[in-house]
Amino acid sequence: MHYVQQGLLYLHIFTGGLGLLLFWIPIFGRKGGFNHRRFGVFFRRTMLTSVISGVILALFWIVVPTMGHPELLDNPRAIPYFQRFGAFLVHLGLVMYTSVMGGQWALEAKTNRDSLRTPARVAPAVLLVFTSIGSGYMGIRYEQVLMMVFAPLGLMIAWGQLRFIFAKEVEPKAWLVEHLSGYIGTGIGAYTAFFAFGGRTLFSDIGAWQYAFWILPGVIGNIAVVFLARKYRGNRKPQVKAPPLPAQSGTAQ
Repeated sequence: MHYVQQGLLYLHIFTGGLGLLLFWIPIFGRKGGFNHRRFGVFFRRTMLTSVISGVILALFWIVVPTMGHPELLDNPRAIPYFQRFGAFLVHLGLVMYTSVMGGQWALEAKTNRDSLRTPARVAPAVLLVFTSIGSGYMGIRYEQVLMMVFAPLGLMIAWGQLRFIFAKEVEPKAWLVEHLSGYIGTGIGAYTAFFAFGGRTLFSDIGAWQYAFWILPGVIGNIAVVFLARKYRGNRKPQVKAPPLPAQSGTAQ
């Protein structure tokens, strides 16, 4: 079982790192062009692989933490810490999954959002609300900055998707904003996780300033989302066509 966990860890690291690179190709590629579509698919599949492998590892930490960390047998008081961290990683994985798949589902739905109103496509956003609340609670109680960072991010992603799914009317380009926001949100999560975990050793000498690198991707990403929303959605309300006038049976006198 140790080798299974090691294999999952290496797969998670490799696909996560690859996703960090692939993210920029569709971002800067012409929207709807070959590179945008092709590398967008690569990015989505890569991130899904990273998410699934990461969640499986997190479940190991929650259910059987001593299997991957036998040293915990000599220090059982540390087990709750590993379990809380595993729960946070599940939340992080759900943030990534909801973002990337929400962006893809918005692309597929476009003007017809009926396909989004199914349990399988609503459940991730609803579940994300609860995991965000749980992450925020643990972050405040145990003074874990990273949990407090990802709690509001998860709530914003969940609220945005649920609003898009169930709104009676949306702007003509709302699907495009939701699509781009979903993929950008995935990039935010990936880079925040990298700076917080993989980049921790790189920024260990700057002390508390390393928290800025945890928050910076979210700030930049949200600015980009707001810009895109204004660009494609604008401030106009949804246009509703007036009903046709009834045909007149006679000639006006």
